[in-house]
Amino acid sequence: MGKITLMVCPHDTANGPEGWYRLAQYLHQQLAVEVHFELALDFQDFHQHLDMADMVYVNPTDALSLIDTKGFMPLVRPLDGYDEMVFVANTDIANPELAALEGQVIATVQHVLPTNIALYLLKHHAITPAELIHHESWLSVIRSVWQNEVSYGIVYKDTYDELSEQGKAMIHPFFTSNEKMAFHTIAISPALQERQSQVADVLLAMDRDATGQDVLAELPRINKWLPVTADELTAMRHLIETHVWEG
Repeated sequence: MGKITLMVCPHDTANGPEGWYRLAQYLHQQLAVEVHFELALDFQDFHQHLDMADMVYVNPTDALSLIDTKGFMPLVRPLDGYDEMVFVANTDIANPELAALEGQVIATVQHVLPTNIALYLLKHHAITPAELIHHESWLSVIRSVWQNEVSYGIVYKDTYDELSEQGKAMIHPFFTSNEKMAFHTIAISPALQERQSQVADVLLAMDRDATGQDVLAELPRINKWLPVTADELTAMRHLIETHVWEG
């Protein structure tokens, strides 16, 4: 293969793509093949151009879709880099708790992993909301709760963590998941099948290499890669396919 094209989930380049450019350079040096990082402007752009990618860093939903429809092979995931969610409430609500969500309308972004996790937790606690209201973004969910259009919302934990102190003060977080069931993944296309072991070995060794450590330090919330196991994929698939809103 003359060139490897790397694409990355836009959420993970939003605060600066520099670390991913460095990762592409590092892989080029280690694999002795050109690695081109193709920056996506947004999720629409990202999904429209996934067919050109040989290597991707993707969220759990996109990972399973690429595995199922395009034959991609999952290689590695970040150590302790699990995707989680936060239940938030309007600040006028005193001492919100999970039980209060019974029969409530909740704002969220549907058909994405944080909502799957939220539904898993609600089912575990025998709580059934009245309705989930779909929004186009997590920031829109936060705005809806802040403006008291709804009293409660579901927010991707990474999005909440990245809010300014002023943004966090707009809402009241009252429950954060810690399920450790889903994660972003580096996966490769069938075109890279012959290099699967080589690419995985390079990534898994990054934290033991001085240059690799420097590159990892520039990536968001990643300090070491771990192999993706079949059991982890099975659990993640069950979470995403089983816990969906059918209201």
